[in-house]
Amino acid sequence: MHPSLVFFVAAMLMGSTANAQRSIADKPPRIDEHVAQIPQTALGAPWAFIGFAVTTPTASEWFVATSTPRGGSMGRHLSPTDAHTAVLVLSSEILDRSIETDSALLEIARARHAKLSERWQIEKHDEAIVRHAGTRCARHSLEAMQQEDKSPRKDAAKSNQQRAAMSVVGISCVHPTDSTMLVEVGVSERGGASKMTPAVLRDAEQAIASLSFHRFNEQALQKSAEAARTTGLADAEAVLKPYIDADAAWARYFLAQIVERARPAPENAGARIKTLLEPAAEKGLADAQWSLGTLYLRGAPGVPKDSALAEALLRRAAERGNAGAAYQLGIAQLSGAEGIAANKNEGALWIQRAAVRGLKEAQDLLKSARDKPAK
Repeated sequence: MHPSLVFFVAAMLMGSTANAQRSIADKPPRIDEHVAQIPQTALGAPWAFIGFAVTTPTASEWFVATSTPRGGSMGRHLSPTDAHTAVLVLSSEILDRSIETDSALLEIARARHAKLSERWQIEKHDEAIVRHAGTRCARHSLEAMQQEDKSPRKDAAKSNQQRAAMSVVGISCVHPTDSTMLVEVGVSERGGASKMTPAVLRDAEQAIASLSFHRFNEQALQKSAEAARTTGLADAEAVLKPYIDADAAWARYFLAQIVERARPAPENAGARIKTLLEPAAEKGLADAQWSLGTLYLRGAPGVPKDSALAEALLRRAAERGNAGAAYQLGIAQLSGAEGIAANKNEGALWIQRAAVRGLKEAQDLLKSARDKPAK
């Protein structure tokens, strides 16, 4: 989530928050131990980040665990206990140098996955250079066992018989338009067997195969932000134009935020923001879904209010782990405002999820509910 948006939403929602604060204090929410695990209703939908995107698994058992503009993770429980689980990790990182050769990529990938040996006994580790979506990638698979307990404890032998196994498959790719960016998609399964469960392997292969890229350059992102602060909207737009012309979701979203904050406001700002955000939201960029949902919730010149569409967009973003959207949706449901139907139980749950993901406004709201003296 872009840091400045937290302040923007907090300021915008002050009135509704006051109503929601009274509502949540009247009936403090029950804290669910799995509150951070967000079930999905849009199975197999795109999930986009800065510079890349994947298609989410179609199995309903997967839930979103974490999310940032640069990556996220999903989880899946494979037994009634937490001992047998699968995790899908989507990540990107800007390195301090370009990855120019296959051997350099292979070295980086091997070194990263070899670090698992600090906690696991590696049984098998394969790395191979492949081509995917027009760029160089390292495809990996790994099988490991929990480190053997060599202590003199009486139950060490029994513990060793119950050691957990882990299997991993994934891909690490050099971004095709920015060789300093490394994008990784990987699935790990932890349980009693070293071989990955067929259903999890199928979901892993589908996620890996779906990996796509949006034209990106880290320096362009930074340069456009600097232009917006110093020389104005036109210069920032000029920096981002090649990426918007290439339909990069992140560039559309970023320019929409610059237009939103431009002073004086440009002509037809609302309609322009809508035009920028719609394709980015369709590509699955959660921040764009949140911003577009907010636009429809409030309305603007050239953009009439549409509460139903606003709620759908906020929900899509919230289900992708976007803390700002979760908070805004929760506030609307708790207060019954903005044309969104009141639902105190679900609203409280979204507030909790926003708080778990570090949104201070949500944390403060829950704290105020807990600290309110009993009547």
